[in-house]
Amino acid sequence: MTTAPASDAQTSVLDDRDVLAAVDQRQAIDAVRRVLRSAHRGDAKVIAKSMTAWDGPSTAHTLGAVDQESGLAAFKNWVNTPSGASAVMNVFDAHSGELLMALQAGRLGSLRTAATAAAATDAMADEQADVVGLLGTGRQAYQQVVALRAVRRIDTVRVWSPDQMRRDEFAHRIEAGLGLRVESCPDPRTAVRDAPIVTTITRAVEPFVDRAWLAHGCHVNAMGAILPTSAELLPGVIEASDLSVVDDLENAMRASRELKDALGAELAGVLTLGEVLEKDLRRPADAALTLFKGMGSGLSDLGVAAVVLENCRERTELS
Repeated sequence: MTTAPASDAQTSVLDDRDVLAAVDQRQAIDAVRRVLRSAHRGDAKVIAKSMTAWDGPSTAHTLGAVDQESGLAAFKNWVNTPSGASAVMNVFDAHSGELLMALQAGRLGSLRTAATAAAATDAMADEQADVVGLLGTGRQAYQQVVALRAVRRIDTVRVWSPDQMRRDEFAHRIEAGLGLRVESCPDPRTAVRDAPIVTTITRAVEPFVDRAWLAHGCHVNAMGAILPTSAELLPGVIEASDLSVVDDLENAMRASRELKDALGAELAGVLTLGEVLEKDLRRPADAALTLFKGMGSGLSDLGVAAVVLENCRERTELS
């Protein structure tokens, strides 16, 4: 095990602004690729996610990981409610046990979720894909588009969410911030029709995305529905996939209702993104559909946090 760089005894504390100043989306994508490959080789290990729920949709979560390559261990804890959410992460030297960094992890979480989807898209989607059908306009949605632009030449985003005002505001934000052509769509079918990349990142509790809506050959990033009580995809979508991939197989077996409903409890045939990346696997020829189901993993959080720590030290922003 390599040892993380030595630091003074004082633990560094970063807020979301510090995190955004220390890592960009491309660096986050590279970090996620590296740590997931490391996990497939057996050099990084995930600490299983645990959670509880109350008052309907309110949830509290914890997860973590250890990476021998970087010499770091980390835990992330967060609470998500209809009124808001917050997350914190602690990063330790895995050799000495020293607490190296504590940070707000809200923006880090958006970066790593988007980075994971982008890494999957880069490996699994058609290389010429230039249109995204986006379902959902919540806290994570904007960064999803930013990350997809890092791996494909996206020129058009078609977006849907139930609230027209929020949908139109989101569309304007994408146009103004990223310079893309954006269509605010009145229903989800219109948003995903003929799109070579489809990203779902909603709070849906019942599946609604139908296979009949999706173009032949499209790649789907299913990034919402990370709780056993939630689902976005109808079984036909999953059953039609020629390559189905998750970031964390154990977490998916515990908590992905939609995968288990379609494939059974063992998720037969599902690969990890780490395996796809390490073996340089590609989409099957003339694939009808490819699917990445993002469940969230402490590995990807740790990968991005490691870059934050390294970059801050290089810039002497940390004592």
